[in-house]
This record gives sequence, structure tokens and C-alpha cells, in this order.
Amino acid sequence: MGQNKKATRESGNSVDHKIIATKGIKSYRPKQEVRQLFLNGGKYTAVELNNLVGTNDARKIISDLRHKEGMDIQDCILPDGRKLYWLVPDTRQQELFGRGNAR
Repeated sequence: MGQNKKATRESGNSVDHKIIATKGIKSYRPKQEVRQLFLNGGKYTAVELNNLVGTNDARKIISDLRHKEGMDIQDCILPDGRKLYWLVPDTRQQELFGRGNAR
């Protein structure tokens, strides 16, 4: 009888680890999808992002992208009270090669 309880406890722990790992993956995916939508140049409301990505945390994801990852996401309030979000494109162009290497 003691062995049965021990086996149940051990299998329960492995299931808990799987749930935690899966939860981490699922919470990472919406953030990546929202980032990609903004990088593609779209303008979205939080409701539209929630529907497109299948989450309920669009405003939190936008906040994380702004403050933790430094993305320049701007917003404005529409006449009906909703906020429209978009990414301001970076106008700085990086050079692939130094100026002295041009032929």
C-alpha cells in the first residue's frame, strides 16, 4: 500500500512539470504573434489583437513589448473610445559594410 501512494505521488509530480512547461510555451506564443503583427506594419485595437492571437492579454503584451523590449508602439484614442496601436518604424538604416569598402 505504501508503494502505491509513492507511485501516485511521483507520477503526479511529472504531470505537474509537464503542465508548467506547456503553460510557459503557450504564454510565449501570443507575445511572439503580437510582435510579428506589429513588425508587419499593422494597426490594431486590443480587441482585434485578442481575436487574432486568441488571448485576452493584448494590453499587457503591448505593455511588455514597450517597456521590457523597447518597441516604439504608439497609440491614439479613436472617436468611439477604443485605442489604436501601431509600431513606429525605425528610420535609422544600418550599413552592411563600412563606407570605405564601396567599389
